Amino acid sequence: MDNFLLAAKVVLPLLIYMAVGLMVRKRGIFPAENFKALNSMTFRIFMPLTLFFNIYEAELKEAVRPGIFIFAVTFIFLQFCVLWIALSRSIKSKPDCATMIQGIYRSNFVLFGNVVAASLCGESGLALVAALAALVVPIFNILAVILFELKRENDLRIGQMIINIFKNPLVDAGIFGCIFKLFELPFPAFVKAPLATLGDIATPLALMSLGGMLSLGSMISHRKYLLTAVIGKLIVVPIIALSAAITMGYRGDALVAVLAIFASPTAVASAPMAQSMGGNGDLAGEIVAATSVCCIITIFLLVFFLSGRNLI
Repeated sequence: MDNFLLAAKVVLPLLIYMAVGLMVRKRGIFPAENFKALNSMTFRIFMPLTLFFNIYEAELKEAVRPGIFIFAVTFIFLQFCVLWIALSRSIKSKPDCATMIQGIYRSNFVLFGNVVAASLCGESGLALVAALAALVVPIFNILAVILFELKRENDLRIGQMIINIFKNPLVDAGIFGCIFKLFELPFPAFVKAPLATLGDIATPLALMSLGGMLSLGSMISHRKYLLTAVIGKLIVVPIIALSAAITMGYRGDALVAVLAIFASPTAVASAPMAQSMGGNGDLAGEIVAATSVCCIITIFLLVFFLSGRNLI
């Protein structure tokens, strides 16, 4: 029951934010067509601030463990390549294909990682998750930009793709966060406080926008895609990742970090990114909603299994 409550503790706030967005639209408080503009603003302003401060404030020195870092990055690239090959053959629509690939490989690691690590590991787990987030989240973002650029309907231009990668606000935020962190550049408190507060509203605002854009009819029409995304994101990927990590001898907080990266639902940022980069924004939002709801059960079962065998 404690494991179920852990998963519910993370997911229920997300569902509440989406429900508020849906209610706002249903009551006509905020017109439905304006939610996409709000989503775009979240992607271009608030989420980059969140990413920057996550990297800037991460405690890296004592938490860096090369083995688990290499494992996480390698598995992310492997699942990205496998998904590209598999889904490119079965999904002919490039926007849908790109959205599905992103929906399965990209996880809500920062939000879920902190809660799961704090509940299962304590300070050592939190430090490891923070250090991994500084590496994993920028990789997620860069891969997403490459994905949507390569899957655009128009002809591919390598030079333009590279330019677009560095024009992406999340990629830029990751780069600046790393620069400020590596060179220990000071950040004035009177500037940091309001910017960090703006970053804090990114997730609630993105989820409210997502709830405001959700359509039951669209979800029904996308039911096959959503079922595939839920099974792939919450069952297939975490089972393979955790099995590989266990085989390699990872236990305790290292295994919890793997659980947080690969068993978390789809990243909230994936919906505004899909919308802004020519993907299927409606489908992306529905994948976030579906995986966020279903992960209550899957995370409970995974934690129950791992803790029952004294692996975490």
